[in-house]
Formats: sequence, C-alpha cells, structure tokens
Amino acid sequence: MSRKRYGVPFWLARVPKKRRPVYPQYRRHAEVEVVIVGGGMTGCATAYAFAAAGIPVALVEAGALGQGATASSTGLLMQEPEADYRPLEDMYGRRAARRVWQMSRRAMLECAATLRRLKVRCSLEPQDAIYFTRDTDQVAVLQRDLAARRAAGIGATWLTGDRLRAVTGLDGLGGIRTRGNHQVDPYRACLGLAAAAARRGARIHESSPVTKIRANRKAIDVMTDGGTFRAERVIVATGAGSSLFKPLDRHVRATHTYTVMTPPLGAKIRAELGRRDAMLWDTEEPYHYLRWTRDYRILFGGADQSSIPARRRENVLIQRTGQLMYELSTLYPVISGVQPDHAWDGVITSTTDGLPFIGPHRNYPRHLFALGFGGNGLAIGFLAARILLRHHQGQPAKGDELVGFGR
Repeated sequence: MSRKRYGVPFWLARVPKKRRPVYPQYRRHAEVEVVIVGGGMTGCATAYAFAAAGIPVALVEAGALGQGATASSTGLLMQEPEADYRPLEDMYGRRAARRVWQMSRRAMLECAATLRRLKVRCSLEPQDAIYFTRDTDQVAVLQRDLAARRAAGIGATWLTGDRLRAVTGLDGLGGIRTRGNHQVDPYRACLGLAAAAARRGARIHESSPVTKIRANRKAIDVMTDGGTFRAERVIVATGAGSSLFKPLDRHVRATHTYTVMTPPLGAKIRAELGRRDAMLWDTEEPYHYLRWTRDYRILFGGADQSSIPARRRENVLIQRTGQLMYELSTLYPVISGVQPDHAWDGVITSTTDGLPFIGPHRNYPRHLFALGFGGNGLAIGFLAARILLRHHQGQPAKGDELVGFGR
C-alpha cells in the first residue's frame, strides 16, 4: 500500500493540491448579517442557501474547506436518517417518525437536484440502498422495521436471501431495499456549493479559526485570529460543540470510523460480485457500509470505536485497516489477498436517538446550531441548511422542532 495514500481520504487524494481552491484568511473588521462557523458540507450548503436567498453571509473555516469530516466521509447521500425507523416510532410516535423520514428524503432529493442544477462535477449518481443481515436473530428485526415503514407509508421492499445474493453477490439472509438514494464525491460537492455561494456574494475564509463569540442584545461579535465580524446571528455548523460550546458536548458523542478503498478491480473479480447499483450497510455492531466507485473500486468502512488520542491514530488506523480488509473478504471471498489502495479514518458525531440537533438553543442568544449528524451527514447537512434559513427568517416549518434541542 502506497504510503502517500495511507491516512489521506480518497476524495482528497484525487484532487491535486494545485487544483484545490484557496480562500483568503480573514484579516479585517466588517459587518455582515450572518456568520457561519464551519466549512464542511453543512457550512457550505448553508452559505449557499443564505446567499441564494439574498442574505449577506460570511463563512469562516479553521482549516481548509471540506477537508475534515466531509472529505473523510463515504459519500453516501441517503434518505434514511441515522436512526432505524421502528425505534424512532417507538420513541416519538408514528406521526413524528414519518415526518422525520420525509424531511430526510426531501433533503436528499433537494441536495441531488441542487448539485445537478449547479452543474457541480462530483460523480453524483443514483443508487439503491440495501440494509441487510447475516444474523438469524436480526431477520425478524428488519422485517418488523419494514412493516412499520410500510404502515407509515414509507416505501421499501424486502429482499430474500436468494434475491440479495443475486443483486449484490452477498451470502446474507435478507434485507430492506430502498430506491432513489444517491452517492457522490463529498469533497467536490462541498467545494461546488462553496463556489456557488461565493458567486452569489458569500464571503468565504479559510485558515480563520474562531477564538471567541460574544453576543449582546443588538448584535454578535465573531472573533478570529485575524479580525472580527459583527453580525445579527452566528451559525455553528461544526458537527460537535467545539471548545467554544463545551456544555453542548453532552448532546453528542464522537466516534472514530475507518474506511478502506480497493484498487480498481478487474473484470473477472467483478463478475463474481453482483451488480454495482446499490450501496450497502449491515446490522453488525458497529455496522459496516459498502459502495462502489465509477472506476470499479470497493469502498468499505466501519470498525467504529470511541474517540482516540491523536498520538494513537496512526497505529489504530493500521490495525483497523487489516481488520476491515479481513471482514470485506468474508463478504466477498474472491477478493482475498487484495491490498487496499487507500485507508483513512474520520470522526462521526451522533446523538442518543440518532437525530441531529438543528436550530436555536435557549442558552445561546443569536446562535443557531447544526450538530450530531451521524453517518448520513451529507443529506442531513442539506436539511440543516434549509431549517437554519427558516429559523433566521422567523418562519420555522412544521416538523423543524423534531430535530431541535427541545424535543
């Protein structure tokens, strides 16, 4: 495995440094209506939504746009939120659970439509999603979840073990199939939204970590290493609370997830691996996820664990890479012996109930937050952009409260 490809996300490695856009560091004092903190997919989607609505907006990113959790993601653009449907219904009732799933599906479709309309070149393509199991005890669990979805009017179909094998090449006992999902190059999608926001007047700044935020009755000051923005509102789109909002860390938990990417696979191997028009994840704890790229690579991830110290990340990545390649070979024995071309890790922030926290918090005036997106951060980030815009305009929609701090 090439050292230069080890520890660097595939999506980042495929864009040469000289072709990555560079935005200026913020070094002045200015006024703007809204400041967005965080330059990942959520921050850039939010900047685009606000700029498209004609709202003066600035985005500040501590590092480089899209090179954190966004570039480390698998690029799955799914309609399913992080939470399985039936547990969500048990917690909040059918009406609320159905509404959350409808919101998530609409966000996924709007994200895909926006990327197409903006002509962002990010390998966007439709994919089915298959949630499968090889565990006898989990078959009934999945079937009950499917029955609950259908009762709520949420479309999905059941794949028997034979049908699962025919579609995916996997030896499993069954699974739930949903149609209309997408996969994407997350890094290029993020950069495309940032560029579209900038064209509409958004101010984008990299290498501009926020050091302090101070609110009063009339305005809010957002201070970076190089300058200060005075604004009406700040939006914190960092996934977690960050050092400025330590009390909010209790709402989310951080886990490290790991991903491996094979080299392009030859025709003989591909012939034994089933079709490549579906992205997969399983019922294991922690779960695994699998997708194909256009050049016939398999992306496989999982092996999640609690957040680890920075000094141990490289060694743990080596161990988890070997573990994932072994687990992939148990799914597809034909690839035994294939070495990964890329391997990397990333941090996922999730919540106890699997739903994000999007919107205002009573302890932070003039703030809006977008935290805890879990494994479906691309679609939920786009959902957050719409919800945050509605909150800022004083026009929250029915259902927005379901992903708020007050639920």
